[in-house]
Amino acid sequence: MRAVILDISPEEIAERHRLDLDRRDEMWEGVYHIAPPPDEEHQTVSDELLFILAAYVAKHALGTFRTIKGVRDVHHPQQNYRIPEWVFLRRGREHLFKQGGSYVDEGPDVILEVVSPGDETDEKMPFYEKVGVREMIRVERDSRAVQVLRLVGGRLTPVSPNADGWIYCEGLRAFFRTGTSSGSPVLRVLLELDRSEHLI
Repeated sequence: MRAVILDISPEEIAERHRLDLDRRDEMWEGVYHIAPPPDEEHQTVSDELLFILAAYVAKHALGTFRTIKGVRDVHHPQQNYRIPEWVFLRRGREHLFKQGGSYVDEGPDVILEVVSPGDETDEKMPFYEKVGVREMIRVERDSRAVQVLRLVGGRLTPVSPNADGWIYCEGLRAFFRTGTSSGSPVLRVLLELDRSEHLI
């Protein structure tokens, strides 16, 4: 379930902030969107992927992750922003985290969106294209189906798998594909520089 509020007062928004209820609230061209908290399986995908990748990028000085970090339209910063699962900036661009406070004002190098039934992930795509997100990892919560979408000509375009079925994310220097383990779907992650594989 989701809530879309056409008319919400500054006082109501401030109260949600005071109660720490607004971490995943978004503003879509002036329309306030309230998403329910992610369930356990959704969080498992997001958190375990972050755990694996954060240690990897720190080891190789590739960049920095942040969670609960908004991506906003710099031309309409209070009226247009989205909250992906996490945001990654390559080394040399980390200053954008401090510069924007709670937001990133230029297109992140990589974001993650975990897709749960009935959510608005795919409806966010035009916004992410507009603000210049360079790559987006899209993982289906239940099936672990994964896509890496790369910005090409202003459009987030699915990256084709290689001959072995792996999909490459340039920003993270990592490959992804869906597999199975003990009869259940898993997300397979292959870290290019470590030559190590992980299952989620």
